[in-house]
Amino acid sequence: MALLLVTGTLLYHSTLKQAATSGRVAHTHDVLSEIQDLLLHLTDAETARRGFIMTGRDRYLAHYSNAVERVTKALNDLRLLVTDNPRQRQACATLEPLVKQRFEVYTESVRIQLEKGADAEAQLKLTERGQEVMEQIRVLIAQMETTETGLLHGRRADAEMNLRDTKRFALIGSTASLTVLAWVFVLLTRENARRRQAEAALQRINEELELRVKQRTAELTQVLTGYKQAEQEIKKLNEDLELRVVERTAQLETANKELEAFSYSVSHDLRAPLRHIGGFVEMLREEASFAMNDKSRQYLQVIRDSARQMGRLIDNLLAFSRMTRAEMKHMRVSMDELVREVMAETQSGTAGREIEWQIDTLPVVEGDRSMLKQVWVNLISNAVKYTRLREHARLEIRCAKNPGQEWQFSVRDNGTGFDMRYVDKLFGVFQRLHRSEEFEGTGIGLANVRRIVHRHGGRTWAEGAVNEGATFYFTIPARDD
Repeated sequence: MALLLVTGTLLYHSTLKQAATSGRVAHTHDVLSEIQDLLLHLTDAETARRGFIMTGRDRYLAHYSNAVERVTKALNDLRLLVTDNPRQRQACATLEPLVKQRFEVYTESVRIQLEKGADAEAQLKLTERGQEVMEQIRVLIAQMETTETGLLHGRRADAEMNLRDTKRFALIGSTASLTVLAWVFVLLTRENARRRQAEAALQRINEELELRVKQRTAELTQVLTGYKQAEQEIKKLNEDLELRVVERTAQLETANKELEAFSYSVSHDLRAPLRHIGGFVEMLREEASFAMNDKSRQYLQVIRDSARQMGRLIDNLLAFSRMTRAEMKHMRVSMDELVREVMAETQSGTAGREIEWQIDTLPVVEGDRSMLKQVWVNLISNAVKYTRLREHARLEIRCAKNPGQEWQFSVRDNGTGFDMRYVDKLFGVFQRLHRSEEFEGTGIGLANVRRIVHRHGGRTWAEGAVNEGATFYFTIPARDD
């Protein structure tokens, strides 16, 4: 196939080249013909002028006008034909003013004849001027004919050579085709013989295989009886296992209820001492405030604030415990509306502060709205809280699709940072694993929040350094609809 393709390609290109060469030969003939027509029409114009001068009849003027038009057309056609030859284009450019000058002489001769009648001396002078111009035209036309004749000889030689090449390629292609066909015939004959041998061997193998299948079927029949017995035993084991799973599930539910009761009990037991501490601090401040100095009153204030902070931590732990046990409800959630709602709830902590908010247009995602809201509450309130020492706080909420086709949300602030060596201890408690048919990943109490990480402004961390500013990222799988 490659040999035939190459031969055919060579023959095709040779044919195209032959056609192009023949076209150039024909083009040269057209140029020569147009040159002869131009010279003939110039001669006709001269003949018509002389006839008018000698006889004064108007019909010679009509012949003269027609000859002038034919000369103009022939010159234009010749100019178009030689556009591919710079030398001939230059000759046409030189020829055009000479023809114009020749027609000016003709026009002057006709005018004198019409106005003054027969004036032999004036007509003789104009005729001599016209002959001088005509000689220049003839010399220029002769040069153009010589140039085209040379081109014609060369192009004819190229055409003959291309014709020989075409014949040679055709002969080679025919020989190659016959050789390839003979070779293919031999190969097919050998292949048929080999196939007949393979069919005979395959038939023998099939007969042997049928015999082995019969023997194997008998063996499998015996084994199948044993499998049925094993199946009954496995079924019995599965029933026992299901019973154990039910018992274990009941035990886990009981343990969860006990754990929840224990959590509330611990919360109550922790709150009671905190209330005592707060109450006695208030009593001490009211009764002994006059006897305390500023430093002692500051100590009491620190104790009271710490007790309140401890109470809030207990409430948060209980909320986190309830959230981890809650069943997730998937729905379409507008993150833009959710963020605006959380910002409205945090306005009490931003009163009187200069905060610059930069918020992207946020998409609609699928997830548990309450849990997603808790994420935004934690991140935004955290950013508001830790930028309170800044005169000009800046909070950025960004959203973009990452290479994994997930929505990546980020909350960035220019507040206080922390030592990244302890990031695992700070965030490890909030990691919860969720698995379902649709989502798989880790998040802070979310079924479809893939991951959440903490970064600090893209800076390089020095050993033990605490940098300013923080960025939290979390991702949610994107949905095409």
